[in-house]
Amino acid sequence: MPSLSAPFRIATIYVATFLTFGIYIPFFPVFLAGRGLDATAIAVIVAAPMALRVATVSFLGTIVDRSTDRRRVLVVYNGIALLAFLLVWPANSPLAMLLAMLATALFWNAVNPTNDAIASVIARREKRDYGRMRVWGSISFVVANVVGGAVLARTSPEAVYWMMLGGFVLQFAAAFLAPHLPPAADAPVTREPFSAGLKLLGGDWRFVGMLLGASMMQGAHALLYGFSSLHWRAQGYSGDAVGLLWALGVAGEVTLFFLGRPLTGPLGARGLLVFGGLAGVIRWSASPLAESLPFWSGLQLLHAFSFAATHLGVMQGIATTAPERHAATAQGLYLAISGLVMTLATLASGPLYQRFGGGGFLGMAVLAAVGTGVVLAAMEPTVRGGRTLQPQRLGGGGSNVEPS
Repeated sequence: MPSLSAPFRIATIYVATFLTFGIYIPFFPVFLAGRGLDATAIAVIVAAPMALRVATVSFLGTIVDRSTDRRRVLVVYNGIALLAFLLVWPANSPLAMLLAMLATALFWNAVNPTNDAIASVIARREKRDYGRMRVWGSISFVVANVVGGAVLARTSPEAVYWMMLGGFVLQFAAAFLAPHLPPAADAPVTREPFSAGLKLLGGDWRFVGMLLGASMMQGAHALLYGFSSLHWRAQGYSGDAVGLLWALGVAGEVTLFFLGRPLTGPLGARGLLVFGGLAGVIRWSASPLAESLPFWSGLQLLHAFSFAATHLGVMQGIATTAPERHAATAQGLYLAISGLVMTLATLASGPLYQRFGGGGFLGMAVLAAVGTGVVLAAMEPTVRGGRTLQPQRLGGGGSNVEPS
């Protein structure tokens, strides 16, 4: 039997991981509402794991980088998250639910940054297209949206828990497929201090500025993630329609990921981030006006740019600047910053939605606009012959590198 290729293995891991996300993001607030929690409590429980991410994911990413077997670490992270999620079912109060989700999120937060770190290393070493591997996670997310919406329409909110539990089991099993990665070519002869990667990456204000700007653009999705399903149901949409609206948004994302390098390569990291930020400003500014299905459908298609272009931009920016030996640390730093921004945005989205309903999306438009400004300031391009150059690789001592 022929061995499985590294891109196939990574794509399978993304499929399993995003099945869980595809239920959690749109439907976990519905599960919480079914348990009798109000909008503010839901916002706190959804935001708390993001706050935990800020404090822990950089540390967990450094553990991945220092390990001689990143696959083993990925398996352990998935296994602990699965066991912790078992605590959610018996949680019978807001505090118990909060504690159960914090226990789950402690290592779950580190799973996808580890996936992205492994995928980025494979893309760099084997000259593979990161988007072509990551796209299978988005396709999986769409399938979970549609199936989850259909199940929810025919059962009760309690079904959300069992669908998520199945996702955790699958992603734990898929982690065993992660490819083994030999030591990085830029690995030092002597072992670096534990904090070396964080000091190198966190000490560069342009790199941190890029991560902060991208985090603001992604954080602007907070009200969508936390309350759009409830908002659509309040407007009279069925569970099937809610699932399809989520699927439509991610379908646009899938298209951009699949087209990948030929379409996005000429823009470079900075161009992708600015494009994604401007799309977010348009999307969130128009959302308070949306009621009809065609209007919402058009706005959901903008997810291809407000999310996917932003994600590809920051992944390209990390890949062209962070040393390979600090790949997971760089991903962890990004997740820590984005976790802080998303936590604050999610905490704000509860009161915003409770007071203004769909009008709360205007706050998200402001956040996307500020993020775009931060990227423009931090990633001021150097131009040679009409082409934008990428930032110099940190710790590499080399010259700027043109985007491939």
